[in-house]
Order: sequence, then C-alpha cells, then structure tokens
Amino acid sequence: MREQMIYNPGIYQLREDALKRMLDIIYNQKTAQPGQTVFFGDSIIEFYDMNQYFPEKTIYNCGIAGATTDELLWIVDEAVIKYKPAQVLLHVGTNDLGNTVTHSPRQIASNIQMLVSIIQKNLPNCRITILSPLPCDEDIQGYPHARGIRSNAFLKDIYEHFVEYLGDSVNYINAFDSFVNKKNYYLKMAFIPMRRAISSLRISSMIL
Repeated sequence: MREQMIYNPGIYQLREDALKRMLDIIYNQKTAQPGQTVFFGDSIIEFYDMNQYFPEKTIYNCGIAGATTDELLWIVDEAVIKYKPAQVLLHVGTNDLGNTVTHSPRQIASNIQMLVSIIQKNLPNCRITILSPLPCDEDIQGYPHARGIRSNAFLKDIYEHFVEYLGDSVNYINAFDSFVNKKNYYLKMAFIPMRRAISSLRISSMIL
C-alpha cells in the first residue's frame, strides 16, 4: 500500500498490520496439528468466520488483509507448507489490481499457478481449492473512482486465466457469479455480509 508516500514506482510496501499478522501465522504454526485445513489469502480469508461455518473442524486461518499474490509467495512456506495440511483453500488476486501493485490478470494467474506448484511439490497429497475473486463495488473501488485498475471485468478475467493455467490440477469455487443477476447487475445491497454468507455456503460443500 502507498499510504501517504509521495512517490512509489509500483513497489508493494509491507505495513505494521501485515507484519504482525505474519508473525501470528508463524507463531500459530508451531502448535498446529498436521493433516488439517488451511485457509490462505487476503482479507476475505483473514476476516472469515471459521467458527460460525465450521464449528466441528480444525481450520487454520492464514489470511492476511491487503495481501497480493507476490506477498503470499513470500510466506507460503510459513503459512501453508509448515502447517502440513491435508487441504488448502486459496483466495487472492483482488489487491493485485490496487493503487500500488497493478498486475495484469495473466500475471496474477501466473503467480497463483506458482503458488499452487510450490504447495503441490512440497505437499503432493494436499488437496487445493481456489476460491474465485469476488466482484467489487466499482462506484467506490473501481477505476476511475479509485486509484488502480480494479474492475469486475478484470476480476472475472483472473478466474478464467487461472482455470486455463491450472486445468484440473486443483478444485475451483466460482463465487463471482453468485453476485450477478440475470441482467448482469452486480449485487451491492449488504455487500460485505452477503459475500461472506454466499461464499461460505459454497466453501462448506468443498471442505471434507
């Protein structure tokens, strides 16, 4: 994030909250039980209510608010591999279209492909599920209302690219379409609670 920087040529800046969150993830990993589930990604994961939707399961929340695909690549060992999970749910990509990092959908999908490859080669028996990016409220978060190149067309494109790149090597949850009605209108009412509830329903069906 740029915050109040006057000049930044597109270089992602680690901030205090993200660093503290990373340290929490590393600390929790020390006592984690192998063979469980890890949720790995950005704020959609960090603020996901695990206890509400999965009260009977052991799920380790390794989400980092504001994370980009590059940032997850930096910490995949500490946040996934060392947990030795039986399955991983991954959600990331939206922040790569922000006001500092402005990757193309292809580059974002390529980073996700690399993340998956690292996990699979270190944990060959781990089941990986990818949750698609969710739509944004373009009137608030989209170009030209905000800095960056975030748009629903690009967010949908990210999902299409990583399906192309990864094929049937992983499982997919396309939650994006749950927020589009028959007129192709992106639903906004109670947007944040609704996105969590709908994605939770879909995720629940994929968790063993």
